Amino acid sequence: MTVDIDDWTCRLDFPDGWIDLTAAIELEPAGKAAWAREVVNSVNPLDLVASRESLEKNLVSLARNAEKTHAVLAAAYFAVGGANYATFDVQIFGEDGVALSLDEVESRLRGHKEIVGEPQASRVELPVGPAVRLQAVYQSKGVLGFGKQLSERVSYALLVPQTSDVLLATMSWRAMEHSDQLIAAADALMPTLSFVPLDAEGNALPEGGSSGV
Repeated sequence: MTVDIDDWTCRLDFPDGWIDLTAAIELEPAGKAAWAREVVNSVNPLDLVASRESLEKNLVSLARNAEKTHAVLAAAYFAVGGANYATFDVQIFGEDGVALSLDEVESRLRGHKEIVGEPQASRVELPVGPAVRLQAVYQSKGVLGFGKQLSERVSYALLVPQTSDVLLATMSWRAMEHSDQLIAAADALMPTLSFVPLDAEGNALPEGGSSGV
């Protein structure tokens, strides 16, 4: 999966079970529906427990959510049968002339108002560089403000080399009974993250090329 961001692109290698939502993020509603139908048509119907219609609606909803959060890359993990267990997205934050440190990024992550309890924060070394890893439970309001919804997230934040950008990759789920499996999946996925420099026309430069990243 790849998405172009100005003069660089980020890539992750998603294993089986993941559906790439990135291509649908900027589509119009009719385009999102057609995309979801095409994705479902590519799935073996014998593998589905959920109806095709419900799966299509779920995919459209996930693509809309990725659009609302301005994700530049998004994917969803589906278990055998068609149940959506988790979502994953990448967001880019940055302001010209403002370069944050990892300490400042960690402080902002810890300060999220929906975090319940004490988050688990640590520093990890990824192939692309050092990152802040934060695991926490979040509590949000339900529909129309009634009820409460709990979700768990593993977020990785890192500074994009030679830019003032911060890349935030987050895996989120509500199926707490599968937390151990999903935490392991998030931690196994992040080491596959890579940055690919692009030329002025948006083409990937060969290894060793230079585009400011």
